[in-house]
Amino acid sequence: MKNVFVGVCLLGLTSAVLAQEPSGFMVGGGLSLDRGDFGEQLEDEFQAFVSQDITTDDDGFDTGLDAYIGYAFGGASSLRFGYRKFGEQSGDINVSGLGFGGYSVEADGTYLAADLLFPLSENFYLGGTLGLQNWDGDITLSAPGVRDRLSEDGRDFFFGLRTKYLINEGRAALVASYNRYSFEVEGGDDLKYSSLQLGLEAYFF
Repeated sequence: MKNVFVGVCLLGLTSAVLAQEPSGFMVGGGLSLDRGDFGEQLEDEFQAFVSQDITTDDDGFDTGLDAYIGYAFGGASSLRFGYRKFGEQSGDINVSGLGFGGYSVEADGTYLAADLLFPLSENFYLGGTLGLQNWDGDITLSAPGVRDRLSEDGRDFFFGLRTKYLINEGRAALVASYNRYSFEVEGGDDLKYSSLQLGLEAYFF
């Protein structure tokens, strides 16, 4: 009971501090470096059914896009609604060292996110993000004479770390973040993304 009382007091104190900071409408966007694990999953699945040595050469990180609007409060915390286009994941499929085909994964969708950040200095803030991503994905597999395209969609949580450096007397901020996504794919393993993003926000207090 004592811990509950202390928690309520801390929550009330935090709310009071945040209420003293300016709040209002915000817009923002950024570019990301995204990487998924579909190539690794493909290797594991193929190896379970065939005896040949099957490997994938993943093209690595690709550039994604993030654009959003929202409400900023507490100096640098925010609630956001946005659109996310993930960088395309693609690569080659090799059988016994020889090229046999390829794959690509494209995903995008809207999301809701909450960022809770705390000041480390007058202009620098650090905290975390929790969000819900609506996503649509297209997976394309190709081999000699064969091309197959699968579509998936879902709604899954994501989380990450977020930092902001306020500029222009607190009317804008440089933003850096790292997020982890895990999309549930029917009949298969979850499709995981890691994303490093740099962006800019503008505030209208």
